[in-house]
Amino acid sequence: MLVGRSGLSPVMVGRSVELSRLVRLANGTERLPAVAVVAGEPGIGKTRLLQELIGALPEGTCILVGQADPGALGRPFELLLDAVDGRAAAHEELLACLTDADCPPDERVRAALDIVRAIVGRGPALVVFDDLHWADSESVALFERLAEPDGGQLVLVGTYRPDALTRRHPVSDLLVRLERRHTITHVMLERLSPGDVAVFLDAVYGRPASYRAVDALHARTGGNPFFLEELLAGAGDVDLDELCDVPLPWSLAEAVRNQLEDLEADERRIVEAASVLGRRVPFDLLAAVTGCSEDELIGILRSLVARGMMLEAENDVFSFTHALAQEAVEEELLGRERRRLHQAALDALRAAGSTDEAALANHARGAGRHADMVVAARAGAARYIAQGSTYQALQLAELGLSEADDDTELLLVAARAAWLAGLLDEAAGHADHLLAVARSTGDLESESAALRLIVRLHWELGDVDAMKDATDEVLAVIERLGKTEEQGRAMALLAQSFMLRGFNDEAVAWADQAIVTADQLGLPHVRVAAEVEKGSSLCSMPGRFEEGAQLLARVADEAEALGEHVVVARALHNQVRTDVRRYELNEARRLLERMRQAAERAGFDSMAIAAYAEGRAELAVWEGDLAGALEALDRGRRSDRGYVHTGKRSWYRVFEAGLTLELGDLDRAEQLRDALAPLVLTAASWFDGLSLHLACRRGDLVQARAYLAQLLDDSESNPTPGQLVHDVVSAALRAGMPTDALRPLIDVATSHEREPLPADSAWRSLLNAQLAEADHDIDAALEGFEDAAKRGEAEMHFAVLATAHVGAARCLIARGRADEARVHVAEAEAQLARW
Repeated sequence: MLVGRSGLSPVMVGRSVELSRLVRLANGTERLPAVAVVAGEPGIGKTRLLQELIGALPEGTCILVGQADPGALGRPFELLLDAVDGRAAAHEELLACLTDADCPPDERVRAALDIVRAIVGRGPALVVFDDLHWADSESVALFERLAEPDGGQLVLVGTYRPDALTRRHPVSDLLVRLERRHTITHVMLERLSPGDVAVFLDAVYGRPASYRAVDALHARTGGNPFFLEELLAGAGDVDLDELCDVPLPWSLAEAVRNQLEDLEADERRIVEAASVLGRRVPFDLLAAVTGCSEDELIGILRSLVARGMMLEAENDVFSFTHALAQEAVEEELLGRERRRLHQAALDALRAAGSTDEAALANHARGAGRHADMVVAARAGAARYIAQGSTYQALQLAELGLSEADDDTELLLVAARAAWLAGLLDEAAGHADHLLAVARSTGDLESESAALRLIVRLHWELGDVDAMKDATDEVLAVIERLGKTEEQGRAMALLAQSFMLRGFNDEAVAWADQAIVTADQLGLPHVRVAAEVEKGSSLCSMPGRFEEGAQLLARVADEAEALGEHVVVARALHNQVRTDVRRYELNEARRLLERMRQAAERAGFDSMAIAAYAEGRAELAVWEGDLAGALEALDRGRRSDRGYVHTGKRSWYRVFEAGLTLELGDLDRAEQLRDALAPLVLTAASWFDGLSLHLACRRGDLVQARAYLAQLLDDSESNPTPGQLVHDVVSAALRAGMPTDALRPLIDVATSHEREPLPADSAWRSLLNAQLAEADHDIDAALEGFEDAAKRGEAEMHFAVLATAHVGAARCLIARGRADEARVHVAEAEAQLARW
């Protein structure tokens, strides 16, 4: 739990409202877990507030507190490991999984959840993640999972400094998501008012302070409680009435200097060393750096703890009472002193055989050992990205680049890590830099690797012209590479580029070349990278859908065995998302979950978050749950860093536009259609259909006829699914368009296999029935509607099946068969219950 001095004031000042909110939250029984986030600047009193909360909890409450470390890049699950240190000995296998690169991310998160639940038991419990702004991405992910409805019987509290967050930090996205949760309590701690300062002084001195004293101290501290305490501590035994006349330290640094002057030489040496070693200072490392014997160091630390400068955060691990104090002590050191301490820490870690590359890189940088820092950064970044910790990989790669800005290995890792993490602008910057360095040094393989990333990034950033230009540059490089692994990967990238832009014949041709190269050189990793592009292209080619789906299923299995989790995620995504209806719904869910897990293992945020949300939305549509579909899309939009705001947004917007049309929100649908227009490069039935649908709903038959002609024209080279034709025909008939103009659409409508609708297709029955009813051929319409309702379950989602039942009911009523009509109405009511 939180330990250390609780401050000069025996009571907490100016935080009664915030404490009451947290206590009420902890005592609530309606919804668990109960979640709160506490925000405020350094020294504002977040820790003191949590101490008071802990004191207000019922006796027997299990308390876990983890604190992030500002002095390192963060080991995976740092906050959990800090919270359970010494308390989870019975869970060694689960703890080992947390830092095992071979353990899948989803299994690591489950292991972390299991550890918390095993310690917490049946509750009551408080779990605190302190200083989330310094947290690693795995700890952030765990915090979010604990906040979910199945997180357990606990109160979950996170603290952070708003000014310490950057757009790229995982907590920035977490807060956006949490802010949408109605069960989240947000607590923002403001500075103390002059009245609060007066109460504070009264509590410390036991009597009211003068206006002059209150005003002076409020002005000097700005109402920051930690600064106030430190300045008063620096005043020593000065009487309250004399505070305005006695020189007080004007800054925290000066207050800390005053405390340092009171220390013995050996004590000061330990404090200064600890300030360089970070927030969590292991006893053995501190001993090695300072050269103290065990007995000597124990005595010194006991004295420092008694003075309130340091505390034993856990067994054999020591910390400053506040990070600001640590920073102030370190700032007092000479540059040479800091370098010597970093060097001693580096030597001690190496002597102990440490594999913590982040700590090694940090101390190597501090020691001025730039070459060693770059080596550690390379190794650590590669390890982080291999285990799916893409945010940490980017941080460590960029640390290395701060000293070796032209290092191609670090640039490639930084670019790839940023891409996987959804930080597309940063990824593009590193990729462009890599390309420039590679070309200036004649490094052809790095040039090709940079171009491969640039092609993908242009696609995701929505710049298809730039994507085409970069693809041409890959074509120019590929022959100069010779028969190498990089050439095979470049060929696979060309296949991807053509596939994404809809040129499927070219995509398959380049994929086949890459497969040949991979087989000749014995490169299974390259082969699966090429096969995922081939399978994806085949799924979009008339008559080859089944072949493509089978290939993607096989590639997913083979890539998984090879540890190529990005390929696994893309194969499963393209397999199940190409046509959800091919699968029984539980099987589709299983494939989506498997896709998400593979994406998480790779740290591939766009797949793990937004693409997964798309899949869930499509399943909701298939089940007739309109609100669920919109909620899934909204969740993906809010959760993702880049996917739905970039070039990949086209399908997201098409999907959302269709759903907003169902809601009757024509203005929103039109906004989405207009945003999609610049992305339409080739014949696109989906765009024509959306535009036609909108024109019909607006009653603009002149514009609708123009879009209908365009749709028929584009359908000659572009699949026009039965679902799209049905939607268009429905809107056009309501708008009064004649059936003769619409009948040609039935001939161009395609099945999910991109083939013309077979004669016995339920879609063909439904479409013919719609037109027959409009022509007042009730008998033919009834036959078609009933056939579609009876056989359409394998091809149509619930809302369309309901349309068939309603159509059949109308025809039956027209024929005076009301009892039979009621059966269809009842079916439609059930299918539209959530639409």
